[in-house]
Amino acid sequence: MRRMLRHTRVAPVLGLALLIAVVVVGVAIATPSSGVTAETYRGDVQGQLKLFTRFEPRVSARIRTKGAFEIVTQKIVAAPGATFGWHYHPGENVNVVAQGTLSLYHAKNCTVEINYAAGSGFSTSPDEVHLARNEGTETLIIYATYLVPKRTPALPLRIDQPSPGPDCPQ
Repeated sequence: MRRMLRHTRVAPVLGLALLIAVVVVGVAIATPSSGVTAETYRGDVQGQLKLFTRFEPRVSARIRTKGAFEIVTQKIVAAPGATFGWHYHPGENVNVVAQGTLSLYHAKNCTVEINYAAGSGFSTSPDEVHLARNEGTETLIIYATYLVPKRTPALPLRIDQPSPGPDCPQ
């Protein structure tokens, strides 16, 4: 009986130690951004959003929320050669490239580059780990808008992730 009690006390301690080790290693191998700055603006959504617009046949937009949300917009500036690091976002986001060309890589097929030139728009979802880079010679400017759950403190908009593989760009 005494041996059983000792094991039931040790197991939670070992589990906690393993969790801490995983977090520390994850932070240590994360791929942070370099050469990137962002101005961030946050606004609380009062009540629910129930938006639906039909512009013409087969062209429509719909946004529907439930619970406390905020809309966050960032002006992101990336110097030539900058990397955003491997990361994901806590909510849906849409982006517009205002200047330069953004090179985007997704973790699931990390060697395939998708380029978005000035005037392009694109989105990423919370389950998409990705890397963005400015591989051009011109400063890259992006406007990103996120729809995220309202939290105190506010959710970070970028969650660092390790590189998905040795052949993936950084």
